[in-house]
Amino acid sequence: MTLPPTSEPSQICSNKGLLFWTTNSDQQFDLFNQAWLLFTNSTLEQNLNEGWQQFIHPDDLNGFLQSWREAYETQKAFQCEYRLKRYDGHYRRFQCHADPRPSASREFSGFIATSFDLLQRDQQIESIRNNRKHLEGLLNCSSQAIWDWYDLNSTEQWWSPRFYELIGYRNQEIESSMETFKLLLHPDDLKATLQAFDDALSKNTGFDLEYRLRIKGGTYRWFHGFSKILCNESGQTVRMTGCMTDIHRRVQAEEELKRTQQEAKLAIEEKKNFLAMMSREIRTPLTAILGFSEMILESAQDPFTHTSAETIHINGEYLLKSVNDFLDLSKIEEGRFDMELLECAPMTVIENVHALMSRKAALKEIPFNVTLENELPESIKSDPIRLKQILLNVLRLTIKFAGTESIDLKISSDLNPEGKQILSFKVIFKNKEIEHSHLQQLFACTQLEEAIMPGLDSGTGLGLLVCRQLATLLGGQISTKHHVRNKSLISIDITIATGNFRAEKRQLFYAPGLIRETQTTIVSDELLNPNIRILLVEDGIYNQRLIKFLLNKAGADVKVVENGNQALAEIQNATSDGEIGATYDLILMDIQMPILDGYSTTRQIRSLGFTKPIIALTVNVMAGDREKCIKAGCDEYLSKPIDRKRLIETINRCLKMENEKKRFLQSTAGNEQATFLH
Repeated sequence: MTLPPTSEPSQICSNKGLLFWTTNSDQQFDLFNQAWLLFTNSTLEQNLNEGWQQFIHPDDLNGFLQSWREAYETQKAFQCEYRLKRYDGHYRRFQCHADPRPSASREFSGFIATSFDLLQRDQQIESIRNNRKHLEGLLNCSSQAIWDWYDLNSTEQWWSPRFYELIGYRNQEIESSMETFKLLLHPDDLKATLQAFDDALSKNTGFDLEYRLRIKGGTYRWFHGFSKILCNESGQTVRMTGCMTDIHRRVQAEEELKRTQQEAKLAIEEKKNFLAMMSREIRTPLTAILGFSEMILESAQDPFTHTSAETIHINGEYLLKSVNDFLDLSKIEEGRFDMELLECAPMTVIENVHALMSRKAALKEIPFNVTLENELPESIKSDPIRLKQILLNVLRLTIKFAGTESIDLKISSDLNPEGKQILSFKVIFKNKEIEHSHLQQLFACTQLEEAIMPGLDSGTGLGLLVCRQLATLLGGQISTKHHVRNKSLISIDITIATGNFRAEKRQLFYAPGLIRETQTTIVSDELLNPNIRILLVEDGIYNQRLIKFLLNKAGADVKVVENGNQALAEIQNATSDGEIGATYDLILMDIQMPILDGYSTTRQIRSLGFTKPIIALTVNVMAGDREKCIKAGCDEYLSKPIDRKRLIETINRCLKMENEKKRFLQSTAGNEQATFLH
């Protein structure tokens, strides 16, 4: 290995301890410097004339004298080596170099000589050799390639053996120069890399960049290069050194990771699109199935028709629940599930759950008891809808497996192992149909495949998998255990965090009398104004019939059009006194339509000047769908299948807001007119 050029050995030796002596034209030694006197531990008088000879080794004296006399005869410089006795009696080898003594007359006037310790020089040379070997070892062990541009006026550089190794060559096999480096650079990296070199030299900043070099064999590999600038005392750049590391595998791994991430992103997008399409395709007919079965339930006289309609409605709701569970699970897995943590009353959630599950338990003649075991907080910070979803799913499971035995729901306020306040729900029942180990596995599963078991429909497993995830998001968990003495007695424990727990206000627990019976409410079929006119923009024939029937029954006059173009034409035809769509009080806009979709139709209707409410009806329930509808110009958003109660409530709310807006504008206009007249 060849290192960059360094100083010559003679230049390395220090002037410290350099011995001087002089002679005159009469061949007499007339001066010795202090270093000579200290080394020999002698005085000047002891060295004058021939006294100095006593310090020269006897075996070297004749040779020294001969060289000296020959030099006198030729009056030319001479050089020799001799051993000189040190003050401790030991001899040290010196090299002597004598030059003719300067004279104003330019005549020969003797010699002036310098002698330096060869042992010191040899030690310095040996130290340099050792340092070189050490440096070579370090460079050979290093994974980095070192380069040195030691003369910026030349293209020649020094490359370490590792540099050659990284580009596939033997040491010194090709010329180490800037020109060679340029030839090895990838054409696409040439301009940027050379610019980095130029900037580093002009700005004294060095560079840090990645580039490709052609290795032996013709292929290119990625390298990471770093440089440092060396300047002289005046600040001028005189040298550039640097290192280079092979990063080809890292770059390949990053590219592979990018490809994998892109494929994963595409897979997630495809999954998202599939779920959205599945949701649309199922929700559209479900609107008609649930809506018409509900109508039949209200009007059926004979038991068979009523039972058939009830079966259709229950299974339709079951299918809708499965679709919603799939969407929830997908959102949770993708990390885009939004929890809405609100200040809510746990007793309200408990009462709602009790009201719903009491009826379901009564159908199977199963006693359902709710007990508050201690004081509950009046308010907690949680998501009441998701908490209700968890409790309903777990209780449906227990009703399925409890036979005719009772089901007990015990609720308490407690502390978790970390000392944080939690609400605990214990569902206790006698299990007669499923092994406890299977039940444990069901609540411990992390994948949908694990939640599918013999004797258990996949919808139940899906719902419980979602509940387990929801409980975790709410700061709790779901676990199961069986009683030691009675293994058929199963307890399903659900915990959730309470957030900002308000301890100063607690619900007293004279249970179970606290659980109020929730009476079934009948949806009002009357709208705010029985004479309102609604434009229904809907392409599905069954949804047209259902929604028109519900609204007509509620007292509204409904006009149906099939697509966006017909809606635009109808709005323009319904103009009166310059007001666009004056004969209509509200528009129900289906979003998925052929020819012209609901988004575009809404934007064009708004551009015509229609300011009254527009409510979006859509099967899209993915994240951001509501915002898209509002951005297009809709006032509200309803997802299919259409819930009659929500439909009536939403129309009422929009019409009420529209009337309030009109009254405000009229009041403002009246005030302005009065001010003007005054």
